[in-house]
Amino acid sequence: MRWAARIGSLFALAWLVLLNPVVGAIFHLHLPRERVAVLVAVLVVYSAGYAYYCLWGYRRRDQRFVLALVAGLSLLALAANELSMVRTANPYLIPVLVAGFGLTPGRALTAIPIIALVSATEPFIGLTVPPEEIVAGALTLLFEVFLFGLAAMGLRYLLEVQAELKAARAQVARLAVEEERARISRDLHDLLGHSLSLIAMNGELASRAMPEGEPGGTEVREMVRLAREGLREVREAVSGYRQPTIAAELRAARTALDAAGIQLDVEQAAGALSTETEAVVGWAIREGVTNVIRHSGATHCSIVLGRHDGHVQADVLDDGQGRDGAVLGNGLRGLTERVHAIGGHLEAGRRDTRGFRLRVTAPVANS
Repeated sequence: MRWAARIGSLFALAWLVLLNPVVGAIFHLHLPRERVAVLVAVLVVYSAGYAYYCLWGYRRRDQRFVLALVAGLSLLALAANELSMVRTANPYLIPVLVAGFGLTPGRALTAIPIIALVSATEPFIGLTVPPEEIVAGALTLLFEVFLFGLAAMGLRYLLEVQAELKAARAQVARLAVEEERARISRDLHDLLGHSLSLIAMNGELASRAMPEGEPGGTEVREMVRLAREGLREVREAVSGYRQPTIAAELRAARTALDAAGIQLDVEQAAGALSTETEAVVGWAIREGVTNVIRHSGATHCSIVLGRHDGHVQADVLDDGQGRDGAVLGNGLRGLTERVHAIGGHLEAGRRDTRGFRLRVTAPVANS
């Protein structure tokens, strides 16, 4: 996890301070011991669920998980209020925060008003005060909690825009490098390739015209051999420059998946890689996306690139029907050979939930 993500997680965890009124009730109100024990247990589960989301759960794209977490935190907030007898809107702000940050806009705009309505009405249940005061207080709380949820949605939008801008800058840089590689490849092939081909051909004709044992014949044949060797090396260099790149494969993947009606999420945190490793990762993306389109029947695909302990890890995941990696064909076998050639490792198979995962782990730099 990068430093910005760590700071963001710690900042999100700091919102647990909103539980201060409920925690204060434990120390300042004379509650029965049994009630205090249950209240402490509720607060522990509440805090643990929210901490899990802040540290790891926010990466999950499953909306059912977020909805379940929001519903669970809301019920725990209701229980904490009733057990502490404080009945404040504060415990509801965290599930509102999770809903605004983790749910899609449509679902968030449904969940937030419901939670806000509960948080605004619960404090006034059973109070013997004039109705106009209840209405004014409830409307104020409703408006405040709803604005809090909108602020969480706005924060998520800003973070997504920032990530897209950063990815766009990185892609522009990679495209510039890719274009320069293509230019050098063309120049090598057009200039050196053409010249060496002519030298080899003319040298071959000259060697055939010279009688055996004629002075200079050995030198001509050596010239032909060197010209052909140089031509072979130029072609190998051009082939190396034309290896697949991560940027090009991600663009191709997005285009192909869009055409197939499959939603794509990309998380690119691999950083700079050696040419060999980047080529293998590019092949992995190509093979994984091809299998998703042809075989999975998926509606959603994720490509996650990260770096761990000197290795790059590339995951291509889908939510399709899933199947045994052993039955896949030549494409996966060929990719396995490429990965093993640079000291990497490949895993392919069903996911724990639904769908299929192709994972390639390879050294960042080859020795």
